[in-house]
Amino acid sequence: MEYFVEKLAGKTGNVVKHWWILTLAGLLLAAGGIVVFCKPAESYVTLSVMFGILMLVTGIAELVVAVTSRNFFALRSYSVIGGIIDLGIGIFLCVYPGITLMVLPVILGAYLLYHSFMILGFGNDLRAFKVKGSGYAIAGGVILMILSVLMLINPFRFGTSAVIVITGISLIVMGGLFIYKSLRMREIHKFFKQSGI
Repeated sequence: MEYFVEKLAGKTGNVVKHWWILTLAGLLLAAGGIVVFCKPAESYVTLSVMFGILMLVTGIAELVVAVTSRNFFALRSYSVIGGIIDLGIGIFLCVYPGITLMVLPVILGAYLLYHSFMILGFGNDLRAFKVKGSGYAIAGGVILMILSVLMLINPFRFGTSAVIVITGISLIVMGGLFIYKSLRMREIHKFFKQSGI
């Protein structure tokens, strides 16, 4: 049993080589959320293209981290699938920027919901490896899930301005979670590098 844990830990150390890519993606997501709040009148018109670009960036970041890891830590297969989906939807939103007002909140809600499950899974991975701060990741995943459900269930009940506010908050929260995830991965990377496993 100890051999299996050592072998697993050795494989796990490779996933975090490129942790800084998720930091960049998180900063871009948070900046996108701030832009939504700074220019609320224009934001829904440009939100489709901006969201498409953000999805492209996060998709590429997830794919790079997952593909270069050569292991299964941090839900690698789900990260690959999520990265491909993010890329596909990001390209779709960039190619068809005139997407209707009714479809964009559904796409955004589904995107946030998927990533909330990913963050929850990451939090459970942290807990399994006894890394401090797993509770923050799980709490962040729950908050993101609540925001995604608000986006998916009758998003226009409170009007377009409510959709813009939820979008801005969601992007900032998700950006913070990406940064938090990358910093935890950095700590894991340092641990395995120092221990020489």
